[in-house]
Amino acid sequence: MERTTISDEYQNIIYASAGNELLGEIDVEEKVMGHIRGISDRKRSFSLSLKTMNKTTAVASMLALFLIISVTAYAASEYIQIRNSEGVVKVQHVAPNESAGVASYDKYAQKVDAFAKPGELIAYLVNNNAGATELSFKYKEQRIGAYSDFLKEIKRTGAPTLPALASGYAFEYGVINPNHPTTDAEKNSSLYQETLQDLTAQANKEKGSGKLFMMAIPWSEPGWISATYSKDNAYIGISASIMHGGKMFVEQEPENQADKIIVAGTEVIYNKVVKEEVSYDYLNWYNEKQDAYYTLSSYGDKILSKEQFLQLAGELLK
Repeated sequence: MERTTISDEYQNIIYASAGNELLGEIDVEEKVMGHIRGISDRKRSFSLSLKTMNKTTAVASMLALFLIISVTAYAASEYIQIRNSEGVVKVQHVAPNESAGVASYDKYAQKVDAFAKPGELIAYLVNNNAGATELSFKYKEQRIGAYSDFLKEIKRTGAPTLPALASGYAFEYGVINPNHPTTDAEKNSSLYQETLQDLTAQANKEKGSGKLFMMAIPWSEPGWISATYSKDNAYIGISASIMHGGKMFVEQEPENQADKIIVAGTEVIYNKVVKEEVSYDYLNWYNEKQDAYYTLSSYGDKILSKEQFLQLAGELLK
């Protein structure tokens, strides 16, 4: 299966630094992004630069990408699995892949992002004189500030519904990102093939390599949804990665601790990550009906305790 590279796209990761230190003191790109992997049969790779973010933006931005499409990891003597009702493994913890690293930077993605309007999915092709046969995609994130508008977008795309309130935290903004064509079936769709033909025809008319051809395409299938909630200067993040029949692989590091707890009849994984330079907690669970993998996080001036995390998960799982 080919890999689709998406650069600087999914930006809602939730992050809480130990002692509330400045993010600039931590090489987040190397230490965090090096552990992000993809869903089986729907592989994607990501790159993210956090070095130019200020503290507020970075803290409010980190954990949803941390767990979108793939998740960072847990520590335990045995690898954690989550199965569906038929006994099929949907979430599998694996040993860290030290050789995988961070996806290579796509220098054309910035040009595509400048071309796109918020909420647009752009298909693009680079004329490299090698007869490119596949499209690349870039989505320009659109933050939706009104919950009523967020619900409209949820209904349009069929994304899982996230609440207006979460344990007294009020909705601040939501994001829905599109699913990108990655499987052979998706690449054989009429929209994909027509777009590829149009951009290839444009590229064939131009001489020289390195020229970029792009166009906005309609989308209605969600790949990921996230909402941020606030109370004073404290924040909660809820996100769901829609797996589309794939499997989630989670890198399990020895430094991390994970407890599998049953909440409202669902297996919930409480994660506590403690390293010399960083510390944070979060929850994960798999929703079989939605075929979605959820992340729940807390950051800002007040961090949820383990009991509060589990209580909020119970509210969401009812």
